[in-house]
Amino acid sequence: MPMPNNNDLTPNESALLKEMNELQQELCSKVTEHCAGSEDEAALWVCRLFPGVTPSDWESLSAQNALHEWLTLPLDGSAAPNVRLVQRTLQKLSYETNHDPLTSLANRRSFDRMLDVEIERARRNKSAVSLAVLDLDDFKSVNDTYGHTTGDEVLVGVAGQLSSVIRRYDLAARFGGEEFALILPGTGLVKAKRVLERVLSAIRSQTFTAEDGSTFSITLSGGLTCYKGTIDMSVKKLVDLADEALYRAKAEGKDQIEVSRIPDIDMVPRQSLVQANEKQFLFGK
Repeated sequence: MPMPNNNDLTPNESALLKEMNELQQELCSKVTEHCAGSEDEAALWVCRLFPGVTPSDWESLSAQNALHEWLTLPLDGSAAPNVRLVQRTLQKLSYETNHDPLTSLANRRSFDRMLDVEIERARRNKSAVSLAVLDLDDFKSVNDTYGHTTGDEVLVGVAGQLSSVIRRYDLAARFGGEEFALILPGTGLVKAKRVLERVLSAIRSQTFTAEDGSTFSITLSGGLTCYKGTIDMSVKKLVDLADEALYRAKAEGKDQIEVSRIPDIDMVPRQSLVQANEKQFLFGK
């Protein structure tokens, strides 16, 4: 918890924040690893009555001092508003747990969960799910040349382009840094590549403005793979396939999409007369 800025607080607010800060420091002094934000089955609810503090007081304090881990229950004689406040707090915490704070895209935790679900769905239904891993080209030079604030604006702009092309049941995620991913359920390679080409074209034509007024553009590289449910598959293996294709896209000049080998092709009988490139075409539909 950040230390309060007493110049901006009333005496009651200062006392409240001081007590909360001291309590957290005391509880966490001997169990730092549990209080640093890591997941743990062990948890403790601490209840404390603060007379005279209203819900609006708390919302202001919470927003200004990052007190989102403190869950409050107002006691003003009306149960419904208090329950709604708890519900909004839980919804906010749930959203923050599953979304990247800068871009508002799904985070890696949410991505892994959905990809696992879609892999299982594809296995059961023998349907397709395509996965793309995308990376901004030479993004370090953007931060070095224009600053991290402009770099953040670029990431937000790219996230907006990704969100604009996906369907309601697709997922756009930020892996971290300048890397993104798209999960496209029910989509084979041919359609998925069309989607990604539209994304690359939109990013290529987008112009960004730095704080000094100068303008610049960026490009994006991507690796694409597809699973059709005919073999056992894991989240890690499918991501690795897309990553391998992404590395080839970077090595072969950037600003392009490369397609991975299709894992399901290995299940086609060796006796088949269908050649490897024909298999790629058939499985990519």
